[in-house]
Amino acid sequence: MSHGLDEVETIMLTPDQRLNQIFLFSSKVELNPNVAARKYYQSGIDMIRMAEVYLKDNNLEQAYILYNKFMVLFLETISTHPDYKNVPAEDRNANNRLLRDVLPRAENLKSQLKAQYSNEYEQYLEQKAIQEQKDREKLQGVYGDDGHEVSFNTNRVTEKHLNMILNNATTRTDFNNSGLKKRLPYLRNQYNFYKDPTILPSISSNVHSQHKCFDEKSHVDRNSNPVTKRLHNQRNIIVPGDLLQRFLDIVKNNTMVNLETCGILAGKLSVNSLIITTLLIPNQNCTPDSCTATNEEDIFEFQDTKNLMTLGWIHTHPSQASFMSSVDLHTHYAYQIMLPEAIAIVCATKFNNNSFFTLTPYGVQFIASCKSASGFHTHNVDNEDMYAIAEHILWDYSLLVNIIDFRQ
Repeated sequence: MSHGLDEVETIMLTPDQRLNQIFLFSSKVELNPNVAARKYYQSGIDMIRMAEVYLKDNNLEQAYILYNKFMVLFLETISTHPDYKNVPAEDRNANNRLLRDVLPRAENLKSQLKAQYSNEYEQYLEQKAIQEQKDREKLQGVYGDDGHEVSFNTNRVTEKHLNMILNNATTRTDFNNSGLKKRLPYLRNQYNFYKDPTILPSISSNVHSQHKCFDEKSHVDRNSNPVTKRLHNQRNIIVPGDLLQRFLDIVKNNTMVNLETCGILAGKLSVNSLIITTLLIPNQNCTPDSCTATNEEDIFEFQDTKNLMTLGWIHTHPSQASFMSSVDLHTHYAYQIMLPEAIAIVCATKFNNNSFFTLTPYGVQFIASCKSASGFHTHNVDNEDMYAIAEHILWDYSLLVNIIDFRQ
């Protein structure tokens, strides 16, 4: 709890108001019909995993937000998806079991948060009363007991200034809608199902010292790639130091015959950083300019068993430069709308160039409205306006990636 009035003002809402704001914030869940309904079910599992991590870290607010989003998504929203009826029965049953667990957890968290907010609000009122007393003493000191203004060796305080002090100390409870968000500094959007892609998470990363910054010069050719840009305050993604070389080694046979190969990046959330621990190589159909995963049920089942989140994907361009094609943009959209930090790694083996990409807010909006969801097609804008080099990448050379090749 902070002790200065200006800092205390960041929690001026009453406990009920704060809970209501969180509820409204976490209730804004919208679907994109171009993302398969089953991906939402898989993403729901990731939401629960993230919530559990926040609970372990005693971050009750973030856990409560994720639980609420999960309930809104699967109790109210998912049935409106055009592909809803094609979701396998086992996925729906597993989801229903999770819902039965989440409902009481969310209620328990709500009670804990109300108690926490009540305590903070009481402290705020105490600090406000102390500050008001100090302001009255200042006012009395400036004008003296007889009401006449007293001179100081420092700059004189005018009556106008004193009125400003008193007004600021006593009337800042008049909130408007535009100010509510600024006064809830811990209210963050961890899991973005919004159609508005500009609302991205704003969590500060706490990364251990062994994580090294993304070296653009050694891994990215800036002359052929979009401008480097960090989108808002994304959580960092920690990349094992051997990921790229091991991926390139394992797909070498395809690369030699000019066939693309893709893999799925999976891992975990830890201390507000996302750590890639596993590379999954799915069964896939490969051509010189595309690769499409098949039998994705095997991937989902493995991730469920190992409690792994989906953090992005990686694929090769055996004969082309490192860029995002129209198909790549639509593929990555399905990842990024589920997890805003999700990355796409493109390995241009012919040019020895490996790039880490993310969709820009404009790119997410554009792809969401693009009607050509499959196959190569042209966009009426420059593709490079829609994606950028991901700057939320940190290398950890002490980590070794675990590779599971489902093709064997």
